[in-house]
Amino acid sequence: VDDIRVILVKLADRLHNMRTLSHLADEKRMAIAQETRDIYAPIANRLGMSKVKNELEELSFRYLEPQAYEALRARVDAKRRTTEGLMEQLKGTIEAKLLEASVPVVQIDGRIKRLWSIAQKLKKQRIELDQVYDFVALRVITTSVKDCYAALGIIHQTWSPVPGRIKDFIAMPRPNGYQSLHTSVISHNGMPFEVQIRTLEMHRMAEEGVAAHWKY
Repeated sequence: VDDIRVILVKLADRLHNMRTLSHLADEKRMAIAQETRDIYAPIANRLGMSKVKNELEELSFRYLEPQAYEALRARVDAKRRTTEGLMEQLKGTIEAKLLEASVPVVQIDGRIKRLWSIAQKLKKQRIELDQVYDFVALRVITTSVKDCYAALGIIHQTWSPVPGRIKDFIAMPRPNGYQSLHTSVISHNGMPFEVQIRTLEMHRMAEEGVAAHWKY
């Protein structure tokens, strides 16, 4: 199409369909979920719309592989309960260290890795859930590119980085325009976690991609 807004409307329509998929017959439900995983989620990814892509993938996983989805959800929920307190502790530590170093912070968020991403990683790398380095991830949003690199240095001074797990998507953005610094570090109790560092503008583009331009 000549107008990208047509694709945005199609993606929004498909997302609404996926959210109400339980009302359809099994055969129809499976066909729509498969088409969503094969076509619509990759299109959203190509446009940098991670919020839409992530929800489309999660819903497709839920309907296409319900037993695998529920089994993994139970395991992740059990692990989540053991990490929630630690996540708040890590956020507090990062905030204090950056404040001490005069690195401005817009916000710090924490998240548990999505079920579909975990399932893909377990399958491709043939590892166990405890070996997923980015099961827990913290996102640090700063005010400038310079502050992103300064925050990375402070985080590596605070915790030991995992070799080979540092990725600079600011200097080398992904094809869909995604920019961020990624690093995996080991907490003081031995649990690995990921930290993503980006500016507010990078965060907006990472979440909404080309759709962010129409916010104005």
